[in-house]
Amino acid sequence: MKKQELNKIISIFSISVLLGILFDYFFYDKGLGIAFPLYILLIVFGLFGISYVYRKRIKKDALLLLIPLFFFSIMTAVRSSELLTFLNVVACIYFLLLITDLCFDKKISNYLIRDYVAVPFTPFKFITPFFKSVSELFSLKQKSKDKKVSSQIVRGILISIPFLIIFILLFSSADLAFQKYMSDLVSINVEGETIVRILLVLLVSCAFVGAYSYVFNVKKEVISYKEKKLRIGGIESYILLGSVNLLFLIFISVQIAYLFGGQSNISSLGFTYAQYARRGFFELIGVAVISFFLLFGLDRYIQREKGSGLRIFKILSSLLVVGVIVIMVSAFMRLLLYEDAYGFTTLRLYSHVFIIFLTVVFGLLIYKVLKNGKESNFSLGVFLSAILFLVGMNILNPDAFIAQKNIQRFNDGKKLDVYYLTTLSDDALPVTVKMLDISDESVKGEFAYYMYWKMQGRISSNNWQSFNISRNRAKEIIAPKMEVLEEYKEYTEEFE
Repeated sequence: MKKQELNKIISIFSISVLLGILFDYFFYDKGLGIAFPLYILLIVFGLFGISYVYRKRIKKDALLLLIPLFFFSIMTAVRSSELLTFLNVVACIYFLLLITDLCFDKKISNYLIRDYVAVPFTPFKFITPFFKSVSELFSLKQKSKDKKVSSQIVRGILISIPFLIIFILLFSSADLAFQKYMSDLVSINVEGETIVRILLVLLVSCAFVGAYSYVFNVKKEVISYKEKKLRIGGIESYILLGSVNLLFLIFISVQIAYLFGGQSNISSLGFTYAQYARRGFFELIGVAVISFFLLFGLDRYIQREKGSGLRIFKILSSLLVVGVIVIMVSAFMRLLLYEDAYGFTTLRLYSHVFIIFLTVVFGLLIYKVLKNGKESNFSLGVFLSAILFLVGMNILNPDAFIAQKNIQRFNDGKKLDVYYLTTLSDDALPVTVKMLDISDESVKGEFAYYMYWKMQGRISSNNWQSFNISRNRAKEIIAPKMEVLEEYKEYTEEFE
């Protein structure tokens, strides 16, 4: 193997091992914070470093994805909401996997829905490149016999070291006498945690070897999918769409009479407005999702007819979308009514956002149907919409928004779930801390009681890797309030 080829494979292994070691240093037994965007940056630097060694230029599509990748990674160090942080981390992993396919060969403009769905399964493609790279590393051939012998010695040592380390760790864990002997010999305290951390480093290193090898050593062919032979006739689709539209019309008529008709109509049935709104929200969302796949499938597999047949399909499809939008408005209103009765929660807020996102997706779908647009354009529109909505949630700061809305309801004379208010993340603390200044001693005492014990149960993290802007700001806000909170640590009479 040429020296240049050797440098290529060594660059992949050296960067992967470094990332494996840094993974342990950044994340093991530490909270998620500033280390996460820094680690993402190092992964990208590794990608550019290997591309320089391979003399390959990364495509524009992959470079553009670095913008949302860095944004969502940075937000993990800004927001402390567990759900939002989870979504940001998932988004970062998704973008990293998507970038592995877009670096040199594919274009995101050619992606279909199935391609986006397949992205999370990309790591399975890393397995073969990993073993191929390992095989190439240990099959180096030299022209000189002496060099060949020396290279074989080096390879033998490299192969032996990881096995020896693992066996020594396992034997040390299994036998205390052997552990003491080895500890005295190498001055290392061998414990179960050490084994876990070393195995974690090896696992992460192997994952990056496979990922980088997949990007640089595997020629990914752009597959041109042919239309499947499955076809749905025009008459069948007309009957299906027509019957569904009729059912939607009947349901919407009921909604107009009751949900949109006012509280008096619902009361006549023996229900309160809140009771009526509480039922059926997730069922209506399920109807909307199923309707999307129904219309998407029909548009893809219907036998295209010209003239009146095509016009009928477009009309029925448009009616279905209108019906779905009315149903989603119904679900949206049910949620508003429920929030008006019981307050805002994380689940309810995200459900609101999901309804709006579904409406946008249906808008893109009906545009595709009416204009006979490409599926790739529709898929790209949905992908960009998902990015924008997650960006919007990060900017909105959900927990602070929820706290603000619930406190506003309380100021309007409605009941406040004080305990739920204290369970929100540190993102909400700049808003919720104002509860210590209200005149209602009962609510103030309950809030102070829960906040005091929440602060007592908090585990303080002093490592820089876990630094988070929201958590740090919360410490600064709550520190001068601790004396006030301590006064209410026994305050339980009013709400037990």
